[in-house]
Amino acid sequence: MKLIFVEYLASLKERGELDVIMPDLLSEIGLSVISRPAIGTKQYGVDVAAVGADDKGVQKIFLLSIKSGDLRRSAWDVGQQSLRTSLNQILDVYVPTHIPERYRSLPVVIVLCLGGELHEDVRTDVLGFMDRNTNKSVKFEVWNGDHLAGLLLSGVLRENALPKTWQSDFRKSVALVDEPDLSFGHFCRFVANIADACKANRPARLTAIRQIYLGLWTLYVWARTADNIEAAYLCGERAVLVAWSLLKDHLAGKSKPARQLKQLMERLIALHVLIADDYIASYVKPRAKIRHGLSSAVPSQSHLDVNLRLFDLVGRMGIRGLWLSYLADRLSQDGNAKEKEIVGDALERTAQLLTGMIQNNPILLTPIKDNQAIDINIACLFLDRTGYCDVIQHWIGQVAQATMFAFQSQGPYPCIYGEYRDLVDHPRDDDEYRIEATAGSLLVPTLAVWAAITADPVTLKLLADFTVGPYNHSTLQLWYPGSDTETHLYRNSANHGLTDTGLHIQRSCKAMLSPIKLECEASAAFTSLSAVSYGLWPLVILACRHHRVPVPPHFWPLSGPTIDSAC
Repeated sequence: MKLIFVEYLASLKERGELDVIMPDLLSEIGLSVISRPAIGTKQYGVDVAAVGADDKGVQKIFLLSIKSGDLRRSAWDVGQQSLRTSLNQILDVYVPTHIPERYRSLPVVIVLCLGGELHEDVRTDVLGFMDRNTNKSVKFEVWNGDHLAGLLLSGVLRENALPKTWQSDFRKSVALVDEPDLSFGHFCRFVANIADACKANRPARLTAIRQIYLGLWTLYVWARTADNIEAAYLCGERAVLVAWSLLKDHLAGKSKPARQLKQLMERLIALHVLIADDYIASYVKPRAKIRHGLSSAVPSQSHLDVNLRLFDLVGRMGIRGLWLSYLADRLSQDGNAKEKEIVGDALERTAQLLTGMIQNNPILLTPIKDNQAIDINIACLFLDRTGYCDVIQHWIGQVAQATMFAFQSQGPYPCIYGEYRDLVDHPRDDDEYRIEATAGSLLVPTLAVWAAITADPVTLKLLADFTVGPYNHSTLQLWYPGSDTETHLYRNSANHGLTDTGLHIQRSCKAMLSPIKLECEASAAFTSLSAVSYGLWPLVILACRHHRVPVPPHFWPLSGPTIDSAC
């Protein structure tokens, strides 16, 4: 397994990658991190500072200057960002003036932290510099990729703490990144084993989440190298949800372990978002504004494969936009103007990208599975938050008309089946099968609610007539969280929640939304969800998308001046 980590570390970038994992690695091997990487502040050559005992038990302060990949002459002594310049700043400024008072009596170890190796063409120069500047209080060490891989295996991913079956699943997940479904399956078993074996205390939970975090980083880097980050995207969603299930009961208070858990969860979410952004930039953005661009990019001639892929992409774009919306909400309270502007621009770009996807790929008007309502709903939630209500209204109206036409003409109408082999045989020219395949519906009520929210009485009336006419056999459903949802939502460990099967489509927008609003107000289970109570509401929607659970109606904008005064 060490070879996997050597290759992984060599592939990491210096900023935002190698410097991100180092603090967690140092913490797990017993050092106390006193300074982390920061943007916009002068660090005088020190990327990470930590205090702790060396392998002989002597307390020291470790000052790390980090460089990615192999250290060659250009990175050693060329330009202001060279490693030699950083080391001189540490010796001249940081050591005399920036070490905290309580640690100034400790010996200083300046660490040249390399993701790769110390190259032969510069080895003599580096060793000479270290010898000239070593004295009684300051020493130097080189931590290359092989050494860091050893630290990983002696610390947070130590092999004696990971049974052989866990190691096997992890290796297979990394090795099979070109086969996303297989890679994802092995990674799921890897994180599930970590979670199931984790003791119910904060230190154990912290270690477990670091293992998941570094495991995901490793998989992502290998997937990026293989130019196929589909597996990393799926694994990122699962990692975030499993991690939250481990720490949600251990966040109370202001103790150091509680703060560390919160910070680590934020970094894991940030990694998930980084992978999502990479995925969108690589696969979605170049094709979203081209007519049939995404549809033609699916490596299959099957209409079913294209349909499933594009609706999945719509859900992914929606949840990415909702994370941006969540960040914008946070920044509106305590962010600076520059940050707000950056996030605002990102929100607008993402909304335009999603709009382009919908407008340029007509297949997104014809869902084939009833539970694709989940992806449609997530996308509409994001578009509503960014003011694209006209896009929602037009899209929902077209989907509603296409759905009704497909059912009445016995075309590829939305069905309740989810297995691929069942969808391949759908639809059949059999009235009994048609009734069975549409026995229940989440999609039709979802379309009706969005028609009401966007004040579209024409679509609402069509759906109302459809459900009391040719579709009157179908049980219209909405799903609400129950008292058991908190226990099972994040890991999908069992069926949970409550289903409202007494729904009727109304011709009036207000009449359509009022009963749902009352039901939401009467439901205490939603507000008691840990992700909601801690303010991390996108986690609920992420869990719904990942595990194919309907999004709670509580997220719908069920009241407002437009709704109250329209249709």
